[in-house]
Amino acid sequence: MKKQCSILSFCLLFFVPGYTQVLIKGNIVNERLQPLQGVTVALKNRAAAVTDSAGNYSFTVSSLPVSLSFTHVGHTTADIRVTALPVTQVILLPANNFLEEAVVKAFEKNGSVKNIPAAISVLNKNALERFSNQSFVAAVNTVPGVKMDERSPGSYRLSIRGNLLRSAFGVRNVKVYWNGLPFTDANGNTYINEIAFDNIDNIEIIKGPSGSMYGTGTGGVVLLSNNFSETNKKYIQLQTTAGSYGLFSAGASYVQAGNKANTSFTFSHQQSAGYRVHTNLRKDAANYAVKYRVGKKQIISTTIFYSDLYYQTPGGLTQAHMQQNPKQARPAGGIFKSAEEQKAALYLKTIYAGAVDEIQISNCWKNTTGIYFSSTGFKNPSIRNYETKTEAGAGMRSVFQYRNNFFTGNFGGEYQYAFTNTSTFSNSFGNKDTLQYHDKINARQYNVFLQTEFTLPANFMVTAGISYNNFYYGFVRVNQIPPSKQSGNFMPQFIPRVAFSKKIFGSTNLYASVSKGFSPPSIDEIHASDGKFNTRLNAEQAVNYEAGIKSTLIKNKLWIDAAYYFLNLRNTIVSRRDASGADYYVNAGNTKQYGAEASTIYLPVNNTTHFLRQLKLWLNYTNINARFQNYQQGAVKYDGNKLTGTAPNVLSAGADIVTAKRLYANLTYNYSDKIPLNDANTFYSNNYNLLFIKLGYKTKIFSKISADFFVATEKSFNNPYSLGNDLNAAGNRFFNPSAPSGINIGAKFQFAVK
Repeated sequence: MKKQCSILSFCLLFFVPGYTQVLIKGNIVNERLQPLQGVTVALKNRAAAVTDSAGNYSFTVSSLPVSLSFTHVGHTTADIRVTALPVTQVILLPANNFLEEAVVKAFEKNGSVKNIPAAISVLNKNALERFSNQSFVAAVNTVPGVKMDERSPGSYRLSIRGNLLRSAFGVRNVKVYWNGLPFTDANGNTYINEIAFDNIDNIEIIKGPSGSMYGTGTGGVVLLSNNFSETNKKYIQLQTTAGSYGLFSAGASYVQAGNKANTSFTFSHQQSAGYRVHTNLRKDAANYAVKYRVGKKQIISTTIFYSDLYYQTPGGLTQAHMQQNPKQARPAGGIFKSAEEQKAALYLKTIYAGAVDEIQISNCWKNTTGIYFSSTGFKNPSIRNYETKTEAGAGMRSVFQYRNNFFTGNFGGEYQYAFTNTSTFSNSFGNKDTLQYHDKINARQYNVFLQTEFTLPANFMVTAGISYNNFYYGFVRVNQIPPSKQSGNFMPQFIPRVAFSKKIFGSTNLYASVSKGFSPPSIDEIHASDGKFNTRLNAEQAVNYEAGIKSTLIKNKLWIDAAYYFLNLRNTIVSRRDASGADYYVNAGNTKQYGAEASTIYLPVNNTTHFLRQLKLWLNYTNINARFQNYQQGAVKYDGNKLTGTAPNVLSAGADIVTAKRLYANLTYNYSDKIPLNDANTFYSNNYNLLFIKLGYKTKIFSKISADFFVATEKSFNNPYSLGNDLNAAGNRFFNPSAPSGINIGAKFQFAVK
């Protein structure tokens, strides 16, 4: 009997716990409510489960309560205490919400931004979407030292550290790359206005001369990229937005990510009527991107992009015209008709295709080689004339990298070629009239570079790089008999860069650098709208001295990034306008540019259990003291005058809020100082204060559909004001007024596909 009792007791002890087990199951998603695969769920510091492709996990425990920890690469760790069932859905926030965790590709580093001895700012998809999904302007203008102008919808300029004098329109003196390949062509043109908002997931901005790895330029470098999912997923995403001044946009994308291939296709349409008269815009863009893994050591990625852009150009106003009616387009004056009568507008169609092969040759050696082709059709009826051109371009870039524990070396080269066939006619009410000139232009540039990085004892690091740069152009005026031929070759330049950094206190990096810059004029500067081919225009030369600090003052809570620099620019290229309103460019002396940039992020709240899940506060400040030196126009000297087009002080501040109820808010304040509009400093734009507010709600609709609803508004407190004025404008037509306020409402839906 005793024996039977013992057996029964043993069975009860063995089986009863099985009947009292508690099943813990739940779901984990990212900040976009997309399921996260591969999240480790830990119980008492031991892995209890890993989420599947739907973000689900399950395991059993003997009793409640229990404490769980959720970890995933690239995301912040979440800890919750489960006291009752069911378990709430867990949202893991990206680690690079905190700047120190951002991984960047600049200088082929592919590492944390805090470890790179250079001034680099990062805008991830969350930062880009803080305002709306229509343009990059507001997001880019939060970056210290960087300014993106919008003269009218679709007409953008980009300057880094005040180098805007050359940009009558477009992007000059800033080299732009997309997925590792040049997007700025051999002519020096960057049609950044053709890129749709949905085409880009990440923007890295390198401030200051970076020719040791990226060729010509004294302003800086912008690296655009698409994100490729690392987990198996397949979904369709639809979005639409409507708002003030006839704004409407719609887009669709399809993403399929697997073990070997990651594919995405995006199409978007955008249109608006604009705040001013004659500012209609229409843009259609499609982008196909694929990343294919060939075995364990090779990845091939491809980008194919097409854009069709049309926007009207209202022209600049005088101060009197702006005060009279800031909405009007440029009226008729003298011998010139109005912008409306001449149907002034830009028509741009571009196709761009690139492919990159990345192969891990050995444990230490890697090579990345890519090629691209581009073609652009351009039409521009303007107040003065009617220009048409076709541009064809091709290029390649190859980088070999050797890396071990103490040394990293990069060497390679880049080659670009462009051919332009351009004709200019008289403009008769928006139609081509008499041929004025027909030109054919070819441009070629290449650079060869070497960069080394040494990790030394006592947490020292030394980076040294140099590149050899060559630029050639050829010109033929076809409609002359005999044809007029010219060519030129800027003196080849060696561009060095040296940087030192030291880590102190374990969480603070100090750095200092010296770099040289070389920036030949673009084809649109040599061959400007005055119709002349300016062979006397020389390349800009610059030397930049910089020191900075990147520090985590409180781990995962408080981060600062600050830099101070001095740029000495020689042979400064500046825009001029003649009496007819035609642009031309000259070398007009030197400039000295002192600047300070500071960025701080404070994360006082970051949890997964309270109603307020995350509160992020940030502040960015820019100060630029830029002056002309040995600078004159004709017989008039402007030594000591403020640099045209540059605001001395710019401030951006914001707060990002995420709640447990999936409500979120983004608040942004932006201040810009007065900007001198001409070299004589006799005309200034008004300073302005802007407020942006975006409120949204993210939710799940059924198990496979997630949604994001938002409303966004912006308001200026100083009117009329402008996000982009014309510099050194003929007839004092400097001003391009911007909308004083606006609102848009949008929704985004994501459908999981089996």
